[in-house]
Amino acid sequence: MGNDGGSIPRRIELVKEKPKDVKFNPDLERIAAWFYCALSKLPLEQPIVSCGLGKLYNQDAIIEYLLDRSAYGDGDKICSHISSVKDTVKLNLTPNPTYNDKASNFNTNMGNLEKDIQSKFICPISMKEMNGKHRFVYLDSCGCTFAEQSLKEIPSKECFNCGKPFEISNIITMNPNKDELEVMKRNMEEKKAKAKAERKAKKAEIKKNGNSDGLEKKRKRATETSNKSNKKVSNISTSGATAAVMDKVAQDLAGKKKPISNALKSIFEPKTKANNGNYLTKGTFNRY
Repeated sequence: MGNDGGSIPRRIELVKEKPKDVKFNPDLERIAAWFYCALSKLPLEQPIVSCGLGKLYNQDAIIEYLLDRSAYGDGDKICSHISSVKDTVKLNLTPNPTYNDKASNFNTNMGNLEKDIQSKFICPISMKEMNGKHRFVYLDSCGCTFAEQSLKEIPSKECFNCGKPFEISNIITMNPNKDELEVMKRNMEEKKAKAKAERKAKKAEIKKNGNSDGLEKKRKRATETSNKSNKKVSNISTSGATAAVMDKVAQDLAGKKKPISNALKSIFEPKTKANNGNYLTKGTFNRY
């Protein structure tokens, strides 16, 4: 640097160049998105779930993240939009019958990308492998997964796999590009707002129905009380009529009694003393 012959500067040390953009290998990106969990970075294993943005996760990793959001360092950047298990859909995937676990070892094939990694899952209609080379979608109403081209070629309003009806809004693109991702974010937020409004309306309806049920119960109780009081009144009237009949019978029986003789009267009726005067007038002969 000081022309003393001690060192020779290089061009990179003297001239500042514009830093080059780092280019990622698209094959590595594709494999990472379709064969590995977006959160834990581990190979995808059943059960597999997906969010409203079409990312793929191991269900165990999502549960761990929900229990402890610090379990994964970049969890808030990757899936901050997931606040509960309800924000994910369990995918109903079709196994690849030709899948060979030994031939599709990730660690062996990652170094040799010329050889395609065999996917564990395929489209049940077109038999295309779910490896990222073909666009795949899933239905958030049932979780069934298909190649996008298959749904376009065979238009239907019912799922080909389970027969459950669906609409266009139920179709979610898996691992979308950046432009599609922005649109899917807006759609996801709209769905959440709509679901929240529906839950709120349902709670209000339940509350209203609960109040009406309470009024109906009160009316029922009042009706039962009035019926009981009417029944008591009828019982009282019945007992009064019975008493009147009994009195009449008693009177009839009393009228039919035989006259009592003087002898019996003298025995049972109390005797009354006759007034025969005082001690001055009473004598031996007039005492009785």
